[in-house]
Amino acid sequence: DIGRVFPEVIWHTETPVTRTSPAPMFLLSDLVRQHNFKVVLTGEGADEFLGGYDIFKEAKIRRFWAREPESPARQLLLQKLHPHIKDLTSGGGAYLAAFFKDGLTDLDNPAYSHAIRWKTTQRARRFFSPHLADQIQQGTRFSLELPSGFEHWHPLAQAQYIEITTFMSPYLLSSQGDRPGMAHSVEGRFPFLDVRVMEFSNRLPPELKLRGLTEKYLLKKLARQWLPEDIWKRHKQPYRAPIHRSFFNEDTQDYVGELLSPAQINRTGLFRADAVQQMVEKIQRGTRLSETDDMALAGILSTQLVHHRFVENFRLASPVADAEDVKVCRKSIGQGVNYAVS
Repeated sequence: DIGRVFPEVIWHTETPVTRTSPAPMFLLSDLVRQHNFKVVLTGEGADEFLGGYDIFKEAKIRRFWAREPESPARQLLLQKLHPHIKDLTSGGGAYLAAFFKDGLTDLDNPAYSHAIRWKTTQRARRFFSPHLADQIQQGTRFSLELPSGFEHWHPLAQAQYIEITTFMSPYLLSSQGDRPGMAHSVEGRFPFLDVRVMEFSNRLPPELKLRGLTEKYLLKKLARQWLPEDIWKRHKQPYRAPIHRSFFNEDTQDYVGELLSPAQINRTGLFRADAVQQMVEKIQRGTRLSETDDMALAGILSTQLVHHRFVENFRLASPVADAEDVKVCRKSIGQGVNYAVS
């Protein structure tokens, strides 16, 4: 189902994504609309403002671990945090040393909480074409403008700010939230993002958000009077959707092979056809993909879809396209194409 609706999802996101999670949200909003609901309550913001994400716990553990970098005992806290990741409990902790210990003592890094994730994601650049890699190298690199005094904030507050500004606002509330919902005319309402709730949460001491490794402590404490124990006490689970298995299965969609073919990859000019082909062959052999490659696959395929739908074959939908007072101006910039509608 994810593979089937993915092109339509990207039509609504209008931007590449490195996850397939917007597709289940798209399907869910369709189901909601079929049941004649037009407005839904949703929980975005609770994790960001009340300290719910595992990345906040990871940063806390790593700061504790950094006091004794060679301690084998402290890294075991990560096994408690991620019992569902088999690599953490096998291989004598090799995964821990290779991933979570990277940059462990770089405590002055303002992006300490997110740095190891970003570094891992950068491995996907090996799929970039020489032209794209050169453009990125010459162009403006990503930089996060931090508020004055940020270096004096509590580490949890620093991590929350980065998560809110780089992930929640540009992706979670857009590509995985409003756009998949409004594709079926379903409007989301976000109680935890009420400005008064956000301001209240920002005034709370850190230990009322993340106490030990208990996330959203205050919210859980309040929820006990209304929710059963198996709800407020259950282990935190990320919202994930399969990636390569969604596109390569017994019902693989035609567009997958077409957009990932060497000819189409070369025509778009954004990725290395040989690297993409190697990944496709690896999937077809049944070889396990790393999470980095999995996310790269979603990014490459969604980028190819964006290029196909909005650059090569852009068409305004009727009746807008037939209106006499609407004009589409096509302007080439380098190897890209921009459209202006007036």
